[in-house]
Amino acid sequence: MDTATVVISRTDLSHLHLPPRSIFDGEFAADTAEISCLPLWRSAGTAVMNLPVTESEAQVLQRSYALERFRSRVVVPLMLVVGVSALTWIGWSLIARPGRTDVIGPSAMFAVVLLLLVNLLIGEYLIPKQYPRLVRGDRIRIAAVPNEVVREWEHLNPGVTLRERL
Repeated sequence: MDTATVVISRTDLSHLHLPPRSIFDGEFAADTAEISCLPLWRSAGTAVMNLPVTESEAQVLQRSYALERFRSRVVVPLMLVVGVSALTWIGWSLIARPGRTDVIGPSAMFAVVLLLLVNLLIGEYLIPKQYPRLVRGDRIRIAAVPNEVVREWEHLNPGVTLRERL
C-alpha cells in the first residue's frame, strides 16, 4: 500500500473535512475519535483532532498517547538522573579509589541502557506511525496515511496543502 505523509496547519483544523476512511488502512470507519496530538517537544503546546478510525484503532491511539506521556514524563527523566548519577559515581570511583572496582557504576550504566531500550521500544514500535504529532511551524504531521485517503482529503479540502514537501 502506497502511503504519504500529511502535514496540516493547526489553523486549518477547524474547517478540515475528513472522509469516513481510516488513516491506518483506508477502510471505512463509522466513528471519529478525538485524538490529542503528541508534541515533538514539550513546549509545542497541545492540539486535538477528530480522526475517522475504527473502535480498535481508537483504543490503540489512546494507549499510544498514554505510553508517550509515560515515556516523556517518567522514562526520559529517570534515564537522565540515573545516567548523571552513574557517570558521577564512575568518575568519583576512578579519582578517589583507582585500585578498587565497583559494581554500582556499571550497574547504573546498565540501567541507563535498559531505560534507553524501553524508550526506543515505546517510541518506535508501540506508537503507530500514523499518530498525529505537533511539529515546527504550528503544524500537525501524520505519517504513513494511505494515498487514496490523502486524495480524498485533498478533494474535500481544496486550498489546504496536505502532502509534505521534501
